Amino acid sequence: MKMITVLVATATAVSLAACGQARGTSESDVVGVTDDTIRLGMTAPLTGPGASYSGFAKGMQAYFAKVNADGGIHGRQVDLIVRDDAYDPAKTVTETSRLVKSDGVLALVGGVGGATQSAVAATNDRDGVPTLLSITGLDSLVEPPMPFVSIFQPTYGMESAVWIDYIDTNHPGAKVGLLYQNDDSGKTVDTALAEAFVGRYASQGYGTTDADVSTQLTALRQAGAEVVLFASAPKFATQGLLAIDRLGWEVPTLVSSVGYDSSVAENAGAAADGVVTALSVRPYQDESDPVVKEANDIVRAYGAGVAPNQWTMVGVANAMIVAAVLDGAGADLNRETLMTAHDSLELTGGPWFGAVELSPSDRVALGCFELVRLRGGSHEVLGEPVCS
Repeated sequence: MKMITVLVATATAVSLAACGQARGTSESDVVGVTDDTIRLGMTAPLTGPGASYSGFAKGMQAYFAKVNADGGIHGRQVDLIVRDDAYDPAKTVTETSRLVKSDGVLALVGGVGGATQSAVAATNDRDGVPTLLSITGLDSLVEPPMPFVSIFQPTYGMESAVWIDYIDTNHPGAKVGLLYQNDDSGKTVDTALAEAFVGRYASQGYGTTDADVSTQLTALRQAGAEVVLFASAPKFATQGLLAIDRLGWEVPTLVSSVGYDSSVAENAGAAADGVVTALSVRPYQDESDPVVKEANDIVRAYGAGVAPNQWTMVGVANAMIVAAVLDGAGADLNRETLMTAHDSLELTGGPWFGAVELSPSDRVALGCFELVRLRGGSHEVLGEPVCS
C-alpha cells in the first residue's frame, strides 16, 4: 500500500489544488457526485446534551472550506451537509435517512456518537452507503468489520486496556471507581474494568438526560474508590470533578478520551487540576508543534463562529483523512472507488499519533493514545504514545 504524508501547513493532505475539469460520469450517473461537487453528509449534536461535541463538525467544515478555497479535490468542491441529531439515536435515524434519501450524499462521514451511529450503521451497510470515520470508539461497529463502515478513534476496548495498564502501574492494588454513560460505549468500559479489577471495583452509570451526577460520585466514594475514571461526556466529567471537589474527596481522577475537552478545564477550574486523560489527536494548545498550529490556523481562518479547541482538532484530523480517501478514489468518483481508496489507505503526518491504516479487516483509523496530565491549564505528557 502507498503511504501518503499529510502536509497540514498547506492543507494538502491530498492533491487539493484544482485539477481542471473533473473527469468521470455525468451529473446524473453517480449519487452525491456532479462534475463540480462532492456531496457528503454528517450527523452531529449541534444542540442537546452532547452539544459540546459540535466542535467536531465545525472543525470538519473549516477544513473542507480550506480545501475548497484551494481548488477542491480533482476539481470538485466538497459540500459537507451537517444535520443536527441532538445526540438522540432516534433523530440520528431520521436525519441520516434525510441525508441519504433527500440530500443524496455520496457517503456519510464523521458521524458523532456510539449510540447514535449504531442506530444507523447496519442499515447503511446493508444498503451500501459508506458510513466512514464515525467519531466514536464503539467496538461493535467494527467487530466484526462491516464492508461500508469505519470509525475514527481507537476502540473503547483499546482505550480500556490503556487505562487498566495505567492504573495497575500507577495505583497498584487501588479500588477503582468508574462513572460511565449508560449506553453501549460506557458499558464496554464498565465490562472491561470489572473483569480486570475483580474484588476492587465499583461503577455508577448515568443517562444523557440526567441533570447531575453528584449522587453517583457520592456512591463511588462510599464504595471506597481510590481512583476514579470518567467514561463520560465532557459535561458529566465536569460535574463529577466538581462533585468530588465539593465532597472534599482527594482522589486521583482520570478522564477518557471522549470526556475531555477545553470546557472541562474551563468549567471545572481547580477541580480539574491533576486530571489524567488520553488523547488520540495532539493537544490543540501545543502550537509549538507546527502541525497543531496549522490545524488551528485553518479553524481560525475558515471556522464559522468557533475558536480552536480539542474537538475542532479532531474534526480537522478527521476531514484530512476523508479528503485523502476522496483524492485516492480519483476523478472517476463513486461509492465503489471511494471504498477501494478507503480500504487501502495509509496516512502519516497529521495531528494524530502514529499512522492511519485502513483495510477491509481493520476499520479503525487511529490506534494510538498519548496520556497527559492537566497542570495549571497546560498538558504534561506522560511518556511516549501507547499504540495497540
